[in-house]
Amino acid sequence: MRLTVHCLNQLPAIHRRHADIILQGRALPEQAVFYLATFNDKAVALAWRQQDRLDFIAVRDITRRRGIGRELLRQIRLEAKAAGLSRLDCNPAQAPEEQRAGLAAFLTSHGFNTQAGMLSYCLEK
Repeated sequence: MRLTVHCLNQLPAIHRRHADIILQGRALPEQAVFYLATFNDKAVALAWRQQDRLDFIAVRDITRRRGIGRELLRQIRLEAKAAGLSRLDCNPAQAPEEQRAGLAAFLTSHGFNTQAGMLSYCLEK
């Protein structure tokens, strides 16, 4: 099987158990655009955005360093651009403290720039 990224309005019940592992106790928002990466019908990564804010992105720890986050982020940027957005912002301070530096490093390595404490990606490239 191959990696598939789904763009959803809500998470399917079949993927909730694996999504809960990725979330590590964080609650899902009631409304957002969700991005669920699956491999062999198991959730391996999850992200969501509200308007032009990327509020959450995480890859399951046992599947990291395999390009899943890169593909997830690529799909998020494509969907956001198709939705008419001109940029994506992410505030790494919203992540758990021990994950902030890693999140910032990941996003900047994929084209996000620091602007007033936020990381921002221009979709008009």
